[in-house]
Amino acid sequence: SEMASVASVARPLLPRRRVDGGSSAAHRARCAPRRETRVQARDTDADDTDETRVLGRRVSLVAGAALGLASTSASSGAAETMEPPRITHRVFLDIGTCPSIVRADRALGGGGGLCAEPTSLGRVEIGLYGDLVPNVVSHFLELVEAPPGRGYKGTVFHRVKPGRYVLAGQAGSARMGQVQAPRFPPNPELLAPASFQQKHLRPGTVSLALAAATGDGEVGSMSRNSAQTEFLITTGPAPVPSLDGQNVVFGRVTKGLEVVTKIAATPTFAPSGNSVAWNQVAEWVGDDRAAKARESWSKPTMAVAITDAGFMPSEEERTR
Repeated sequence: SEMASVASVARPLLPRRRVDGGSSAAHRARCAPRRETRVQARDTDADDTDETRVLGRRVSLVAGAALGLASTSASSGAAETMEPPRITHRVFLDIGTCPSIVRADRALGGGGGLCAEPTSLGRVEIGLYGDLVPNVVSHFLELVEAPPGRGYKGTVFHRVKPGRYVLAGQAGSARMGQVQAPRFPPNPELLAPASFQQKHLRPGTVSLALAAATGDGEVGSMSRNSAQTEFLITTGPAPVPSLDGQNVVFGRVTKGLEVVTKIAATPTFAPSGNSVAWNQVAEWVGDDRAAKARESWSKPTMAVAITDAGFMPSEEERTR
């Protein structure tokens, strides 16, 4: 009897089976609508959740884009409204054009290669940042006030890039409309990071052309201890960030920006399709002459010359 009782205790309990099949069918019939309702509710909740997530992601993306645009606009606006450095000196450049640079009757002379009566384009007035880069400004003033053949008077703009900048002051032969290279002492400002902090944001920005002086475009091989004679003026309307950090901003055009626009509109030598293709091949094989050949593509077809240059008195000196 004890063994029977132990066996009865150890026997697993089996689930009771329903005998009444009709009752089970009726029960399933009553529960089916409830199950369907619960499934539909879960599906609806899942759909709502998915839609909410998608909508949330879209709102986040739109908000992020708006914040990014606002941040970019704010930074751009801040750059545009940034107070430029104080102007310490003012100079003028009178600009004219000649059909050609070289004159045969002045081939051996020292008076430069300008034509006898250049066609005037107007005057450009420039304010200089003597507090920012005093050595650069001092050298520029020296070239402005030097006589023809030794400074900027009688020299030409040798590179024109519409929508970007115009370039003048190339060192070389006065007969070719170039600046006779002066013997400036080494300028420590050209090695100071602070000298390269100003940006080329506005039309009429004037900078000492170090990287833009040679090579193709804004990046060249000119040393920062070079002749220090070439300068560029941005033409606008857009900033030229590729010039930033490579050239020393030392002034801005205060009057005569329309004259700079006229210089930028001067026709330049245009290469043929074959010339462009062969130039690319030469560059791929490492031929150094490729960059030099590209320089002629932005050279004006006529002489755009600085016919006169000089120092302008300050407002206080004018009112005395």
